[in-house]
Amino acid sequence: MSFIDDALSEISNGEDFVQAMADIYEYPEVRSELYKLPSWIRNIITVIDYDTELAMNGLDFKSYGNIIDALTNMGLTEEAEVLITFEKKPSQEEADICYSKLAINNDYDAFWNKVYSYADENIKR
Repeated sequence: MSFIDDALSEISNGEDFVQAMADIYEYPEVRSELYKLPSWIRNIITVIDYDTELAMNGLDFKSYGNIIDALTNMGLTEEAEVLITFEKKPSQEEADICYSKLAINNDYDAFWNKVYSYADENIKR
């Protein structure tokens, strides 16, 4: 049983579940099995990875397609739109403009509260 299975059986609220998923970095072997998990859990892990990458590296010149999909599925469309804009015109100037519009630089708590609500909705199903 993985740490994800443990979290699903022991945790009944979204915030605690998302916090537990942040432990993914301690269990690299789990990544090869993520495709077996429900999409809502994969979305949460994708957003955790996105937040970690942003904090460490800022915006990179890469595809954010899977992150955009996860954000959209979670109802974080404003964040997704910023990434879509960046992908359309990838330049350092656009990276700086878009980076300043992201939740990490604006309303970080509101961003994570939406992630917690998304987890809540799915845990209760």
